[in-house]
Amino acid sequence: MKVVILCIIAATTFWFFSALNKDDYTTRIRYPVRFSYPSDSAIYLLSELPRDITVQVTGGGWDLLKKSLRVNTSPVTIDLDTPTQTKFILGQSLAEPISSQLDNIRLDYVVTDTLRINIDSLTRRNITVALDTQSLYLAENYRLVSGVSVLPAQIEVDGPVSVVRQLPDTLKIQLEEEDVKGELETTLLVPIDDERLEIYPDEVMVNLTAELYTRVERKTPITSVNFPEDSSVYLSQDFVTVSFWLPDDLISPALNQLRFQAEADLQTLSEKDSTVTVNLVDIPAIASDISITPSRIPVTYAP
Repeated sequence: MKVVILCIIAATTFWFFSALNKDDYTTRIRYPVRFSYPSDSAIYLLSELPRDITVQVTGGGWDLLKKSLRVNTSPVTIDLDTPTQTKFILGQSLAEPISSQLDNIRLDYVVTDTLRINIDSLTRRNITVALDTQSLYLAENYRLVSGVSVLPAQIEVDGPVSVVRQLPDTLKIQLEEEDVKGELETTLLVPIDDERLEIYPDEVMVNLTAELYTRVERKTPITSVNFPEDSSVYLSQDFVTVSFWLPDDLISPALNQLRFQAEADLQTLSEKDSTVTVNLVDIPAIASDISITPSRIPVTYAP
């Protein structure tokens, strides 16, 4: 059995070397390429450049084997004079330089159609940072009493032009806290997760103040406007209920000083239901979310 195995190995080896001595083999090989472009800190390689190109060649077995194993094979140098403007290179344009480096081998044609180039220039852009109010959840009956402060209000982003341009003019940051009340001061990371970009600073400080509000109701007399002096037409009721919200800590000192004035104008009379509209005038600035009940009042005609 050992003799048989040795004979098979010897025959295979003899056949292999005999086959390599023949000419006019046709095959496809991957020929190395190398890109040359100015070393500039203002450009960025968005994706890896091609390392080789597929070609179909014809030649002797030993020559093809050496080229397939890249023995003493110098890569074809591709010069990129304007790397940020060159987006592709046609494979056929490399036929001549590759052919000149194929000793004892004939180049049939270049199989690779196109080499994609993805080099971009670097840029810097200032982007405004703001809190996404949809992510702000205040505790029940709490309201913002100050504007939301984000410091710094702008960040600097450095990176490839094509990537930086896709960023919005205003970057919304999310607040993870729930049932916010009182004063809040927290640090949030800038939500840009792209290793191609450099961000400064990468976090911002958010400040806001929320205070507890209480709903208050007050009966307010109505002033009649444009009603006849002979009282032939008059309001069916002389007051309305005004509902509004006040800061909880200001209810005691402010409530007795608040003055509302309600007016009902006969010119707003609706012939359909004989009601007039009630409007508030001279509204105190401290009150918010003001409503009137009822908002329309029937009028009565004297007999």
